Amino acid sequence: MLTGAAAAARSTPQIEAVAAEASDAAATVTWKTSLPTRGRVVYGVGGLHLYSPRESSAVTAHAVVLPDLAPWTTYAFQIVASGATATGTVTTSAAPPDRRFGVAGTHVTANGSLFFPVLSYYQCGASAVAAASLGINLFMQVPYTGCLPTNPNDFHSEPLPPSVSVLSDDYTDAGAGDAGWYLPDEPDGWGIAPEQLPQLPPSAQTGKLRVLNVSQHFYSAQAPISDRFDRNDYKRFVARADLVGFDIYPIVKFCGRVPLLDVYRAQRELMTMYAPGVPTFQWIETGEMTGECRAMQVTPQIVNAETWLAIAGGACGIGYFTNSWTGELWNRWDLAPGVEAQLARTIAQIRGLAPMLCADYGEVTVPWDTSVAASSRSLNGTLYVIAVNSSDQPTRIPFRVDALAGRTLRVLDEGRTIKPAKKVYFRDSFEPFQVHVYVAPPPPGP
Repeated sequence: MLTGAAAAARSTPQIEAVAAEASDAAATVTWKTSLPTRGRVVYGVGGLHLYSPRESSAVTAHAVVLPDLAPWTTYAFQIVASGATATGTVTTSAAPPDRRFGVAGTHVTANGSLFFPVLSYYQCGASAVAAASLGINLFMQVPYTGCLPTNPNDFHSEPLPPSVSVLSDDYTDAGAGDAGWYLPDEPDGWGIAPEQLPQLPPSAQTGKLRVLNVSQHFYSAQAPISDRFDRNDYKRFVARADLVGFDIYPIVKFCGRVPLLDVYRAQRELMTMYAPGVPTFQWIETGEMTGECRAMQVTPQIVNAETWLAIAGGACGIGYFTNSWTGELWNRWDLAPGVEAQLARTIAQIRGLAPMLCADYGEVTVPWDTSVAASSRSLNGTLYVIAVNSSDQPTRIPFRVDALAGRTLRVLDEGRTIKPAKKVYFRDSFEPFQVHVYVAPPPPGP
């Protein structure tokens, strides 16, 4: 009879013949084990943060599919099977040129796989290259934003970066961008009723998105925009679109009179009250814009915090408003100092975590008077908590997450862990505008 270390060695399987192949949006990892096991794959970009489901039965020949990956991206992975591990990498291919866009619940799809839209207004030349290099993947055409000064409604004068798709403002079948249409911006602000919007078929019929941006006046902390619109009219606006967003810009438009926390609160109201079950996004300020709030400055930390406040509120897409009118001419790429480098970091993290960001949304309880907003996501037995300090002051707060169930939390990219108290409570500290993303891995199986 084997005992101790010898028995453990005999019961630990050997992993061999590891291989991986990928398309533009998914990968399949295969391996063999010397004993029947139920394994899973842990994977990610910049860290192993995503978990596949555990295999349903014990086998010796394994194949696990990793869905909803970003195009042209290298993922590291680790196979975990009954105490044995093996590692590798896999790189997805570029996205095909003619994708069919749609929606599935609260997220956008391209050819049936998750597409996390990162939007900007139309960019040209060097700014188009800069935007694409940061990970912006969707340009919107609106009147007078084309690349030719002599014909600002010509959007065909120069080719786009291959990783960027387009939403058109030509509301005809022939005029659709490869991703669809961008409906008239903030129609409620212009007195346009929902029934007056262009009547376009839903993405399920066309493979093209109808994207709509409304003003922030659906939000209960903002006054109605006019006596022509009841707040319930925003449900009728939503019914005309596949993807719905808004903007609030606490710094450059409200000069700090609106707290940053309203980025989260307004997103939450849009998702739950006016667009339940519909993909939503929010525009984030990146610079002075029109220059009316020069006493306050958008900083890289604020841009990052606003992005994650919107995501914590349920956004499954983000827009970055990079334009300004502070000089003699309109500038399509005018970012505050340090913001471009921050966008590269923020968007890279979003791309790597996108499958969980658009997963099942959960509530997190925080003190009523805190500056921290938080929510959770659940994916394949893994619990994620997104928490953002919206204040320029440090703080320390308790959280209650019922789904935590006593699991230890790992704090992404910070090299530390947190053990909960009484199974569902934990505390943590935040610097000004700091974001923490916590991961509680699925319980290990036998």
